[in-house]
Amino acid sequence: MSEWMAFCDSLDLAAVVPARFERYRPAILHGIAHFLANLAPARTVEILAAQAELPEHAGPQERLVAIARQCPALHKLGQVLARDRRLPLDLRLLLQHLESMHSRQPVAAIAAELERELGPLDALGVTIEAAPIAEASVAVVVPVLWTDDAGDAHRGVMKVLKPGIEARLEEELALLQQVGALLDEHCHVYGLPEIAYEATFARVRELLSLEVDLRREQVHLERAHADYATLKTVVVPGLHPFCTPRLTAMERIDGGKVTDVASLPTKERRRLAHVIVEALIARPIWARGSDAMFHADPHAGNLLATPDGRIGILDWSLVGHLSKDDRINLSQILTGAMTADPGAIVQAVTRLADDAVDRGMLEHIVRGHLASRGTRLWPGLSWLVDLMDDVVVKAQARFRADLMAFRKVLQTLDGVIADISEDCRPDVTLAGAFLRRLASEWGSRMVSSPFSRDFGTHLSNADLVHLLMFAPTAAWAHHLGVHAAGDDTTA
Repeated sequence: MSEWMAFCDSLDLAAVVPARFERYRPAILHGIAHFLANLAPARTVEILAAQAELPEHAGPQERLVAIARQCPALHKLGQVLARDRRLPLDLRLLLQHLESMHSRQPVAAIAAELERELGPLDALGVTIEAAPIAEASVAVVVPVLWTDDAGDAHRGVMKVLKPGIEARLEEELALLQQVGALLDEHCHVYGLPEIAYEATFARVRELLSLEVDLRREQVHLERAHADYATLKTVVVPGLHPFCTPRLTAMERIDGGKVTDVASLPTKERRRLAHVIVEALIARPIWARGSDAMFHADPHAGNLLATPDGRIGILDWSLVGHLSKDDRINLSQILTGAMTADPGAIVQAVTRLADDAVDRGMLEHIVRGHLASRGTRLWPGLSWLVDLMDDVVVKAQARFRADLMAFRKVLQTLDGVIADISEDCRPDVTLAGAFLRRLASEWGSRMVSSPFSRDFGTHLSNADLVHLLMFAPTAAWAHHLGVHAAGDDTTA
């Protein structure tokens, strides 16, 4: 592996890691070198050939993105990080090319792949209309026209897996899990927090392996299309015939990447950002049913701004699920913050972690976050994400993979929303969505048990009484505490 460490050094990949994470550079480089050293020889030849094609003056960011383009797992990681504002702007701009790449595959090769799945396209009334419109980490998307038995023409797209992608992805995901084991073994040497990296990467492996299961994506698409049908600001493509385990045929949605809206008026950009918050965050959190499905891969390449002002939500291969208990506990954490009740927050976090948490450290973390949340009554999801991050790193909490995926969704969308509209405040939008949901519940609350949480807000009438009694007092006490501290420092 020393040769690959030297390779990483020769590309100056350490420079890609932001200064604020400088102490993690050795661990990151060690992980990259282990990953590359253990790929199949033919794969490493491809990676080295791609490096040789780059101009001599190519910087470390450009070289890292070229590696990611050759590796579907790293490609996916690049898409997730592309809007993370903790990264340097020049790196983010390069990673954003991974969100929706122009395909290099010739139409003839894709047509052959489609016919391997479906048989002769002419016999099905299917015509490939143009060159591929996008290439994702595991699939290529091509526009088609097809004619049904009644003679009606339909515009659609076909998403087909790249040849051999299943084996490539499985190889990489296994290597990433090995990297996790490596970090577990050397975490003290690298000064890393002890957070069971191998187990975490195993959960990521399980989630990402689903991306090549297009039958599962088709089930998700069908459900999402129905779930969002009543939301006039959002469109999810409907399925077309011709779907197979390696091919998804669906409705074509016109539009551009949602972040490419600089020409739109400020008010319209802000409205689009609000739609994303409502559709992809508020809707799953405050869904009433026993299971709430959320889009687990909402990078900007999967979100379109349509000509009629809607948001198109594409690629439902990766989804997560929040149970009713998950959403009740998340709501209890937020209301616990509003009432300054550390005990309620500790209990809710402990339930989310299935008791796998350092209780003493958890109590310390919760009190610290309560003290630092400011004078706002509504703590917001950014506060919740920061709390959960600290609980994972410092209190060794073991949250379910779906909860960790949702936390990553919040982080991804935070960057996407900021790139659409700097004026959008997601926490304000979420607070408004919560209040509207609460107002819609008043009729059914009149005839409900005081302790029933069978509502989209996941709060019982007893919870609301407690909130109304203690939240104003907590906010006022915090306000006085801040001023008292200020007085002490000026005395």
